[in-house]
Amino acid sequence: MINIKKDIGILCQYFYPEHVSSATLITELALGLNNRGIDVSVVCGYPQEFVSDNNKEIQVNEILEGVAIKRVKYTTFNNKSKFGRIFNFFSLFLSMLTKFFYLRKFKKIIVYSNPPILPLITYLLKKVYGTEFIFVAFDVYPDNALKINSIKENGLIHKLMNFINRRVYSNASTIILLGNEMKDYVLSHKIAMSSKNLKVIPNWFSNEKNIGSLLVVNNEFKKIRENNKFIVLYSGNMGPVQDMETILQGILNFKNHEDIFFIFSGHGSKVEYVKSFLENNKINNARVFGFLQGQDYADVLSISDVCLVSLEKGIEGLGVPSKTYGYLAAGKPVISIMNHQTDISKDLDEFKCGVNIIQGDLVGFENAINRYFINLSLMEVESLNARKLYETKYMKDLNIDKYYELIKL
Repeated sequence: MINIKKDIGILCQYFYPEHVSSATLITELALGLNNRGIDVSVVCGYPQEFVSDNNKEIQVNEILEGVAIKRVKYTTFNNKSKFGRIFNFFSLFLSMLTKFFYLRKFKKIIVYSNPPILPLITYLLKKVYGTEFIFVAFDVYPDNALKINSIKENGLIHKLMNFINRRVYSNASTIILLGNEMKDYVLSHKIAMSSKNLKVIPNWFSNEKNIGSLLVVNNEFKKIRENNKFIVLYSGNMGPVQDMETILQGILNFKNHEDIFFIFSGHGSKVEYVKSFLENNKINNARVFGFLQGQDYADVLSISDVCLVSLEKGIEGLGVPSKTYGYLAAGKPVISIMNHQTDISKDLDEFKCGVNIIQGDLVGFENAINRYFINLSLMEVESLNARKLYETKYMKDLNIDKYYELIKL
């Protein structure tokens, strides 16, 4: 009996209906490949944390627009706890192993770096069944964890992840990295021994259909827009790898400015610090919102004039902040706080749609804000340039096509 293999399997933790970017991006990729004629199936974690309607029953097996989904359940201890997070990772890994024989049916599997132990399954599949796999690195682990001191150098986790990385990076048919600085990092640090199987494909903004309309639905955001001449937005994760300190110290120079308003939107370990900093310093022209999605996020982008993105010093090359794609899709000039050698910094300069400053440069931060505040016509020109950059490099269909061309070979 001939065993006919299916086209593509996707192995990931987060998928539809979860609404974090790592879920929506993979969902859009799966649907996009399916629409291009590739048979796609997904094995993912059971949605528990990032869902809008917790009362809606989610099936373990489901078909979503032609994409078959198999979900596995795993523990959900507190992710803010180091041991809780590790336990959840291994619980997901063991649950995924129960699908090992199912996964052998695919010609090729796309596997993601979150959680970092997951690609070990695809390595084992290749060794046992010869199944090819594509590894998508959303970040470079364990190097990013070492940078923020969340694991010990040469500790058990560090050694385990180096063991996994050596096998994953050398056995994957393709390693997909989000930026050229990531490619340079894995080569210079000998995580990857050759550039032959390395390919740069950036992420995209997973809410494209809601972008472009000037209509603001949320009354709270309408009021903020009506009461403020100039609005600066920071959205997305506020965690260990984001440089919030430069932003907060920089805002002190605009404390209670009657025409400039700062909005923070998102989640992460530094959210409470941001809130307390604004409160303790009596900064009244700033507001912190929670994680926004759908129309609310489209609204906050619409009312904003300029957007902020940041990385802690030394983090460059270990990941790419995906919030930038949403800013550009909405046609917003970007003030980035990171190394000048990143793709983001180079893009902003090439397309004339933003400014990059180095971490800790408070004068540069102040000048960047004033650059747009005192010259609204410049902001309008750079807004058009921002959208042009997005359409040139970061459109969803453009980058899904790159996956398609890679897979159909």
